Amino acid sequence: MALPIVIIHRGDDDYLTYSLQQAKRSNPHSPVYLIGNGGNRRYAMNGIIHEMVDDYMPAAIEMTRVYKHIHFMPYEYNLFCFQRWFILLAFMKKHQIPKCCYIDTDVMLFTDVNHPRFDNFMMEFVWTNFLDRQKLEQFCEFMTSQFANPITFAKVVHYTMQRKEHVRFNQPLITDMVLALLFLAQFKDYQMTNGLFHDGIFDGNIQQSASVENLYGFKKIYSINGVLCCKDKATSQFVPLFSLHFQGYTKHHMKFFTAPYLPQTGSYIFDYISNRWIQFL
Repeated sequence: MALPIVIIHRGDDDYLTYSLQQAKRSNPHSPVYLIGNGGNRRYAMNGIIHEMVDDYMPAAIEMTRVYKHIHFMPYEYNLFCFQRWFILLAFMKKHQIPKCCYIDTDVMLFTDVNHPRFDNFMMEFVWTNFLDRQKLEQFCEFMTSQFANPITFAKVVHYTMQRKEHVRFNQPLITDMVLALLFLAQFKDYQMTNGLFHDGIFDGNIQQSASVENLYGFKKIYSINGVLCCKDKATSQFVPLFSLHFQGYTKHHMKFFTAPYLPQTGSYIFDYISNRWIQFL
């Protein structure tokens, strides 16, 4: 069976159509699910399967009871980032799905997620990862235990404070990303990839371009005969992109990475200012 791809979202945001349709386009044999609400059912077209998130919310009740809010984002928003994993687990149990690829709504896939090289890419990027049901159950139990126990939660806060990207104005930002990294640390044999594979990369954030060329502070994206790439600064080699993560305000660029905007032949660079693909020799 082809690996299911799952997105969980409660809002009616038009960029949903781009992540969903691109997931289906790049993985035509995989079932693509949107676990959402009545407001976003209209995005379930061209084979996308819609499920109601409320059917799975009871599974998150224990997390709701123990959750402690330490973040500048609204309480409901950040809580749902934790609840979604319990929702996903309940969904997988109901449909007897042993493993799936989970992506956030601002992620666009450009690779076949069924390739075995991705089997162990788990929880490094909470916005793009591959989860089997047993590990997901362990992760949900882990999150609940970390919040419920004052001693372990104090350790979570301390760990968060050590990670500069999760601190703002000297306040820790407790997110599921932090809990995911703590969870992974339990598996001593897990090899962190940071999304890097020998033949391509899963994008951490389009706004981060430390090792590749940048354009206006974003990753410089090339389209070479329809294959999206970045250029490695150290080697000047083109590296295919398995995904792009349009985090934050960059979501308005998403539609230009789908047909009919995305060029299929020739060599192009995406210009973020004009939202155009510009041909180069």
